[in-house]
Amino acid sequence: MPESPKTFWEIKKEKTINIYILFFFLIILYFLPIFLIWNLLKIIFYFNLFLRNSQPSFKIFDTSLIYIFIIAGIFAIIHWYKSNRNVVGKVLQLLSARLPDKNDEYHYQFQNIVDEIETAAGGIKVERYIIPTGAMNAFALADIGKRRVIGITEGLLSRLNRAEVQSVVAHEMAHIISNDSVVTTTACSLFSLYNESMYQLSKGLVKKSSMRQDRYLPIRSPMISNPGLIGIPVIIILFITNILSQLLNMFISREREYRADAAAVELTREPLSLASALYKMGIHWRGTGLVGDRLAPIFIINPKFSQLDETEGIIPTLFSTHPPLIKRLQVLLNMGHTDISEIAHRIKEKIKIEPETRTEGPLFFIKKAEEWLGPYTILQLQTIDDLNLETELKAAQNGNIIKAKNMPELAHFFELKQKPLGQIRRICPDCRQWLIPQSYEGLYVWRCAYCNGIAVEEEKLPRIIVRKEKGFTEDVVRLAKLLRADAKKKYPHFNLLLDMSHPRACPKCGKPMIHKFYSYAYHIEIDECRACKIIWFDAKELELLQCLIEIEGE
Repeated sequence: MPESPKTFWEIKKEKTINIYILFFFLIILYFLPIFLIWNLLKIIFYFNLFLRNSQPSFKIFDTSLIYIFIIAGIFAIIHWYKSNRNVVGKVLQLLSARLPDKNDEYHYQFQNIVDEIETAAGGIKVERYIIPTGAMNAFALADIGKRRVIGITEGLLSRLNRAEVQSVVAHEMAHIISNDSVVTTTACSLFSLYNESMYQLSKGLVKKSSMRQDRYLPIRSPMISNPGLIGIPVIIILFITNILSQLLNMFISREREYRADAAAVELTREPLSLASALYKMGIHWRGTGLVGDRLAPIFIINPKFSQLDETEGIIPTLFSTHPPLIKRLQVLLNMGHTDISEIAHRIKEKIKIEPETRTEGPLFFIKKAEEWLGPYTILQLQTIDDLNLETELKAAQNGNIIKAKNMPELAHFFELKQKPLGQIRRICPDCRQWLIPQSYEGLYVWRCAYCNGIAVEEEKLPRIIVRKEKGFTEDVVRLAKLLRADAKKKYPHFNLLLDMSHPRACPKCGKPMIHKFYSYAYHIEIDECRACKIIWFDAKELELLQCLIEIEGE
């Protein structure tokens, strides 16, 4: 017989019990070392008596246990008080989070979205913060004193559309409504907060190992340079706090993310928007090395890719704070009544959950087997195998029917189709549609008509970069400046290579590509096939790279 789901009051009671368990766990952590030290001193003392021909009566467990427990309790209370005092402010400071700018349109939209979600959640008020980084993530904080915060990164705000941002905010609001944020924030305050602080301190003691000036090479592991009297204790404390913070993950249930996803859907009625947002965060930089890796429980997705997060079983359930991303996507897409086989296909092939907004321009239906299919943009029509000079097209705007050979917009396509370049076939690693050869800065690149991704031969890239014919939109310039600010911080533990459990297939040979940053200086995510010397850029990423390099040269 299947187990019945927990009621709201059972979940709330469980969280309250978890708070008490966390405090008891803290007492035990202090009790054990005090107990061991006390008994070690007793052994030394009784051993001296034994050498003096005395017959001491040694007992490990005696009335001293009461005093040890009291001392451990006092230390635990002090630790608890110090850790939870202004914990939200401490975390915000560590994350370099800032209040939204009233004169920033993106921030203004974020404020409006939070206002809407507050109303939908019954009037719960939260503070709003933004982390100035190009990484994509979001977080929620709440302390015992009823301070509540929802925050997102600039990268997420810049790259997600309004519906996706709204779904992410709803997810974080769900954590606050259910008091999940109180448990995670409290757990982080005990050791993860100190661990992150010590990690920040250790950066001053670490230097990057030498590496070849090759933008395709990963950064090697950092080395401690002359740590001395200060560095060694920092390393030891960092090691201990890391272990203890990992142990505290046992009190943070993976199920809370599923519940928050479901609650977000109830608030927004948009399961596919949340699925799309999670998908984009999953394949882009989440903040590894820059945004609170050791504060992972507060984020919607772990800033640092962890294989443990993507597996199931006893160990992941105990020590991983986030459930497998693919499983979360499957649940959300199921809520959207998407066919299960289609879900599996889209996840496997890395097809976007929701197609990007189509490029501006007229739309047309195409006649195939006495049926009108579409509508399609001019560029999307060029991906259809059966398109020829005699194909009938119907304008979506006025219903006029015209043959393809009479459309000036397609004249270049039919001309190119007769040349060797037009015979070359490349397939989009996301949409699985044919790529279209298109002029870009005087060269031909391969563009997807559906997601606007671009495949570029490696040898052409330097020529594209040095040419400055293309202008940049406001959002491209904005995100470029954020990524430049991230790169300037030059964190020694910053990881160049991104982890992807399902790498994209090369548009030419179909083999898995390597997902990584273009370089340590320019945090633009690319996919590279080293065999074919082809680089894949998602929508706007090539423009971002050009914009970054031009800003750097000013």
